[in-house]
Amino acid sequence: MIKNYREELAATGRLAFERRLTFGSGGNISCRLDEKTILITPSGTCKGLLTSNQMICVDLVTGKYEGDFKPSMETPFHTGIYQSRPEVGAIIHCHPISCTSLAVMGHQLRTALTPEGLMILGRYVPTVSYDAPGTSDLADKVVDQLRIHNACLMQNHGAIAIGKDLPEALNRMETMEYLATLQLTVEIMGGAKDLPEKEIERILSMIG
Repeated sequence: MIKNYREELAATGRLAFERRLTFGSGGNISCRLDEKTILITPSGTCKGLLTSNQMICVDLVTGKYEGDFKPSMETPFHTGIYQSRPEVGAIIHCHPISCTSLAVMGHQLRTALTPEGLMILGRYVPTVSYDAPGTSDLADKVVDQLRIHNACLMQNHGAIAIGKDLPEALNRMETMEYLATLQLTVEIMGGAKDLPEKEIERILSMIG
């Protein structure tokens, strides 16, 4: 079974690269194997060239890992999210241009521009204030925000999406980037209007 997870994780990394959600060795992706173990992408490796044998098993509690490669430097926030959210099965951190542009400018992602944005991301996507990549301070901030949200922007850095599995996490990441691109485009053209408040409330009531 672990072979299938390795292949799916590597394929997701390649897909994220092909869809320009990340560039070069930027970003990191993981999935849960069981209650104690996750699989994560290696540090310093181009996501467009990932292979299944490069994926690394990491112990959620001790941080010890197995494999010929070093795990991503952002492993601490991955393990922290899995520990705080037992239902989460996958995490994707990428550097998509539009999402990162919003995060650099300090602008909030507007999920209510489209019905799909609300249905997939909810009413609010928080922005985590800047801290150096790989630090425990950044990990603590990310984990704190994602206790109740399924996605976030990272100031001057990128974006994170989580899900029950890799397809759901990737769908959230792609939706974030689509909305960010839409938001930047319409704001340049003169302004963006969210859905009416009654429609927002109706959609949110549908998804619970």
